[in-house]
Amino acid sequence: MKPFNIDERTLPPLFDLGAVWNILWQRRRMVLASIGTVLLLALLYLAVTKPSYTATASILIDPRDSRATNFDSVLPGIGMDSAAIASQVFVIQSRDLLMKVLESEGIESDPEFADRGLLSFLWASGALEKDSIFKRFQRRVSVERAGLTYVINVSFMSEVSDKAARIANAIVDRYRAGLSGERETANSDVSALLADKISGLQKNVSDAERTVGDFKIKHQILDVAAGGTLQSQIDQVTDQLIAARGDADRAKDKYDQALVAGTLPADLGELSEILSSSTIEKLRDDYNKRAAELANSETVYQPRHPLIRRLKSELNKTEGLMAAEAKRITRELNAKYDLALQNVTTLQAKLDALRQQSESSDAAQVQLRRLESTAQAARSVLDDFLKRAEETSQLQGLQLPEARVISMAAPPAQPTWPKPFLLLPVSAALGLIAGCGLALVNGPIRQPQDGSPTPPRGLLQAIDTQKDDGAALSRPEPVPINFGEYRLPARVGFGAQSSIRAIRRRFFQAGSEAFSRDLLQLVRRIILHLTEHPKPYVLLVSSIHNPFEAKLAGAMIGIGFQQADQKVLVVEFDGSARHGTGVFVNGASGLQTVVYNTAASRAGGTGRRFTADDILADAGAFDFVLMMGPAVIDNSWDPELFADADLMLFALGPSEEESEATSLLRKHLDSDQIRRSATLVIAPEGIGSAENRVARPIRSAGDGEGSRNVFERRGR
Repeated sequence: MKPFNIDERTLPPLFDLGAVWNILWQRRRMVLASIGTVLLLALLYLAVTKPSYTATASILIDPRDSRATNFDSVLPGIGMDSAAIASQVFVIQSRDLLMKVLESEGIESDPEFADRGLLSFLWASGALEKDSIFKRFQRRVSVERAGLTYVINVSFMSEVSDKAARIANAIVDRYRAGLSGERETANSDVSALLADKISGLQKNVSDAERTVGDFKIKHQILDVAAGGTLQSQIDQVTDQLIAARGDADRAKDKYDQALVAGTLPADLGELSEILSSSTIEKLRDDYNKRAAELANSETVYQPRHPLIRRLKSELNKTEGLMAAEAKRITRELNAKYDLALQNVTTLQAKLDALRQQSESSDAAQVQLRRLESTAQAARSVLDDFLKRAEETSQLQGLQLPEARVISMAAPPAQPTWPKPFLLLPVSAALGLIAGCGLALVNGPIRQPQDGSPTPPRGLLQAIDTQKDDGAALSRPEPVPINFGEYRLPARVGFGAQSSIRAIRRRFFQAGSEAFSRDLLQLVRRIILHLTEHPKPYVLLVSSIHNPFEAKLAGAMIGIGFQQADQKVLVVEFDGSARHGTGVFVNGASGLQTVVYNTAASRAGGTGRRFTADDILADAGAFDFVLMMGPAVIDNSWDPELFADADLMLFALGPSEEESEATSLLRKHLDSDQIRRSATLVIAPEGIGSAENRVARPIRSAGDGEGSRNVFERRGR
């Protein structure tokens, strides 16, 4: 069934506070009994429950890494990551840490945890008993992070306040010791690992350097520092060659000058400038001296004088010696020039050989550079490992733990549980809720419909035992529900179809909100008097005398259900011999309609009586079936056909009295059908209404009992 979507602001409230209060007041003893029972159970719980104390220690996880040196720590700090701080909560709650605290504090022999209870005979294993003790101990531990801060609260609950504080502090101390131990262990492990790696690195460096040396020897590549590399040799020979060429050029110049100077005494001065010789100087001095003596003697003596001859002979002899010395010097210069040329030739040959060797050793140089790079990398890694090993060995005892205790656990003065000032009010509230629920489930205390007080239980039992004697107490007869009066648009033209069209137009016409609201309220009240069951719901719309009001009322109610998103089937009973050919849409009301003729059905040769099941068999896809029945006083009125209707609605005219209608209905309906019947007055606009016919809910003594809001329970 589709949800019933009538605007709640226009309908009467579903939750009646007054009715609820009446039920609670009538069932007040039940409510008070429920409150008293729950309070009694709470007091009993307080009496038998041992108090529990909770002690809390707070630690701060400092994200700052304290350093005494500039060395990098082997195991860095926890850090500022929120997930890293939160993970420390699980570290504190870990089994290993709590098991160490359990063993150190002697929890295994503590009666608070070691009591095995009445079921101790089921197991005798020591391991199982220890595991059970640990689980009890673990349930008493609570570790929580204080919001998004770096503070962690470690709590422990025990029956003794001093024990709770002692164990909470022991958990914190074990956690801090674990942090320090982790760093020391990490330093030791890294130091041992570095020591193992260093020996291997040293061997790698030695092998790499040995390979470089062997390669240099094999390819005759000497060390740069010793000046023996091939390039350095080329550079040295080049410098020597340049110097030798310069010496050769200077020797040649001196030799050429000596040849030009000749052997004459006058030219010996130039020769002395070319090559300094002490012999030439002495010979020149002797020559000059003898030449002076000869000149002085020639002024005194004649040319044939023996002295003159002797001096000339000595002078000639000196000239000969000077000429011989000049030739010797010339030969010496020539020899030096030849030696310089030979030196130049030798150096040039050596330089050519070195250059040729350099050109052929390029591949060896590339291989050498690769080997040298490998050796240098091995030396760098070894240096880093040696430095890190030394740093790690010196970090022992210098790293401070990140966890700092900011509040030690103190023995609590008040127990954590139970709390009487909290438990008793909560118990009273729960008892009140339970009592109110039981009272509402049982419903109101039923009173007699005539307003007389409820007879005692003994009297009711006496009435039940005297049924056979016919002495039962009289009860008021049921009356139909009065749905009030509803004004419809004035008739336009003749016949019911024109009036139904006017009703439909009025429902959708602007400014007719009051009419639409009243109609939807009527639909809502009809639903409230239905008992829930699988669809469809069958409503009989009939009248007492005039079937015209029934047609108008049925069309009005069907239009209201249709606007509430419900599928409605209108069943009309035709007095002609023609039977309906199927479901069609009524042009006046816009409702799906089917026509049945009971007489034609009986005459069809089926041999059975036409019943409401024949209609319901074709109406399984609809939510409501409106059977437009004949007037009660009509001869075609069949009580058995309409006996299973969920609600029978009888439309009255403006001149019909409700009391007369009720009397007439009691003649044609039984008591159960009277309880499932209702009346409503259909009056055209412009006709005065009676004082007792107002379009408002009028509830009978049994109105609403057993009825449910079908749409809310099934659609919403």
